[in-house]
Amino acid sequence: MRIFLSLFFILSIFSCHPKEKELKITEYVNPFIGTAEHGHCFPGAIRPFGGIQLSPDNPRSGWDWCSGYHYSDSIIASFSLTHLSGTGIGDLQDIRFLPVVTSPDSNAIPEEYIRSGYALFSHADEQAEPGYYSVVFRNGIKTELSVTDRCGILYYQYPADSRYALTLDLGTARNWDNTTETSLRKINNRMLEGYRKSRGWANDQRVYFTIEFSQDCQIYVGEEKFIPLENGQKYKGPKCYAWIDFGKHTNKILAKVSISSANTDGAAANLEKELSHWSFDKVKRDAKQAWKRQLQKIKAEGHNEDDLKIFYTALYHAYTAPYLFSDVNGNYKGPDGEIHSVKKHAQYTVFSLWDTYRAIHPLFTLTQKKRVGDMVNSLLKHYDSYGLLPVWELAGNETNCMIGNHAVAVIAEAWLKGIRNFDGEKAYEAMKKTVLAPKAGMDAYRRYHYIPFETENESVSKTLEYAYDDWCVAQMAKALGKEEDYLFFSGASRNYAHLFDPSTGFMRGKSADGEWKQPFSPLYSKHRDDEYTEGNAWQYSWFVPHDVEGLIALHNGKEAFSCKLDSLFTLEAALEGEDASPDISGFIGQYAHGNEPSHHIAYLYNYTGQPEKTQFYVNEILSNLYKNTPDGLCGNEDCGQMSAWYVFSAMGFYPVNPAEGKYQLGCPRFHKITLKVGPEKKFTITANKDSEKHIYVKEVYLNGEKLERTWITHEEIMKGGELDFVLDTRPARPQQTGR
Repeated sequence: MRIFLSLFFILSIFSCHPKEKELKITEYVNPFIGTAEHGHCFPGAIRPFGGIQLSPDNPRSGWDWCSGYHYSDSIIASFSLTHLSGTGIGDLQDIRFLPVVTSPDSNAIPEEYIRSGYALFSHADEQAEPGYYSVVFRNGIKTELSVTDRCGILYYQYPADSRYALTLDLGTARNWDNTTETSLRKINNRMLEGYRKSRGWANDQRVYFTIEFSQDCQIYVGEEKFIPLENGQKYKGPKCYAWIDFGKHTNKILAKVSISSANTDGAAANLEKELSHWSFDKVKRDAKQAWKRQLQKIKAEGHNEDDLKIFYTALYHAYTAPYLFSDVNGNYKGPDGEIHSVKKHAQYTVFSLWDTYRAIHPLFTLTQKKRVGDMVNSLLKHYDSYGLLPVWELAGNETNCMIGNHAVAVIAEAWLKGIRNFDGEKAYEAMKKTVLAPKAGMDAYRRYHYIPFETENESVSKTLEYAYDDWCVAQMAKALGKEEDYLFFSGASRNYAHLFDPSTGFMRGKSADGEWKQPFSPLYSKHRDDEYTEGNAWQYSWFVPHDVEGLIALHNGKEAFSCKLDSLFTLEAALEGEDASPDISGFIGQYAHGNEPSHHIAYLYNYTGQPEKTQFYVNEILSNLYKNTPDGLCGNEDCGQMSAWYVFSAMGFYPVNPAEGKYQLGCPRFHKITLKVGPEKKFTITANKDSEKHIYVKEVYLNGEKLERTWITHEEIMKGGELDFVLDTRPARPQQTGR
């Protein structure tokens, strides 16, 4: 009997193990990765693609505080509802709460009083996991945060026998964002509503809110001094600060808050629909389950715990943006300043397209097909009210930040990969109108077939990015049977060649009369006042993802092209110039992984018959430029792009040309990856990853058949099946090419 029970116990352990592993997925996420150095990430609570990002803010507002929080800081100034993940410009951080244990005197200046409440904390007293954040201040106050899709819940526990109060800051300027108008109305002893309007990176941002507390409170509001606010009374002004007094009835206070860009009715409807109860634990549990459902779409199996934590944190960051923007009534503020409505799809915001078209949106086409359609429809709704597709959309605004017209690439990729729950003809109309619009050098680009350096800053980078967008339009035109347009835009997609200087082997600035700009150094970079965007000639001269063979031909063949790539990775990691962008980081030679123009380059060796070099350098990047620490990112997260590169490369493949429908092979990071590609379909990637030295691919088998190429197609992945890598510790030299 004892033997039987022992055997039963052992079998039960093995039978439960897969489920236990499944439950651990959220535990692999470390939201503090990227909160130090230049990662610009926030550690607070958010649901996948959620419209609320409830997170702590430090009082500093420099470049490394773009997300509101930096791991080097030791002071918390507020917990606010909106944050940007990994961007290079700061904005948002709206509706700022701070629990306090003091009361203002009769002569207190509201803004100064709020600043006096800023609290010290230690990272030892912080905790963060998907959908949840908590911290205990040195003054003894504990704050816990969690979220639904459009609502946040804050739980405060105060030291006994202290004042139980909150401050509400609607006025303080932060980073690039300045308050223009505020309003606060006391509905009753437990509810407030209002709005904050501001101008910053988002030139016309509107955040309407509804707040409900778990117990009665007194409200004191003002800009020059605090005055009591009675039930039904409204305070309105250019700035607004409030002190909220809960008395001493209980030291545990809950606050529920929701926001809408349309109106307070939308905020109230959000609260009623998503957070009608008062169970903090339920919100936290539901948020964790929402993350678990999304993270389970890719199951990684391996022995290295740090690699698993880096991988799942990368997937977590990849599923953070774009953000849900429409309220439960379907309303949102558009770029024309009007309130618009959606019915069948959700409206999204925060489209960092210059960054994210490269790997984030391709990742969504594998794992978020329904959301891809909603995101494309969001871009088209922007077009409806603005007249062009967005460049960098934020909170219902066009920021015109960065370069290119990469909404075009996102739409073309979706359509060409069979995601068609949007109007293709309308999408093509928007794409064509956008790439022909005479803005940001496009008029010169169409006239000269490149952008002369004297007519426009960042002329080389813009020419290369526009050429790629033209290729995307051409493919969409072909798919829709528009032959004349296909021929026109196909020709335009080769405009990159006009800026290639065969005497130096670099893409260079050229004048309208065809003269190369002098002097020239491929190491030189000047932020926003140069031919290259956040880079130099070494980093940007490889950006021809739609015609790598054409770029190789310009270099006089594969051998010369490969030698040039070797130089890129082995040169000294140095820049010339006094004002180079801080975004240029994460160096391996002149390769700069901390910024997006470099992200496809390591995979270009595949096109030269030297895939072992792709495998080597991809492994170098995975191993050395990502860590399970707060400084674990070598550059800005950029709304998930840095992380999406890791997710793809750890799976063993990467979309060099996102809209092409092909993925170049590298080497997987794990023994096994299972990718859910449909309700009953899986694509499994296996590898004999016996040691960290097993980085070279000896053979690859797709569904049991040996693969005699260095790429796989999107269609092959979506059909389901198995991709098996046979790895070795030494490089092989099969005669393979990237096509």
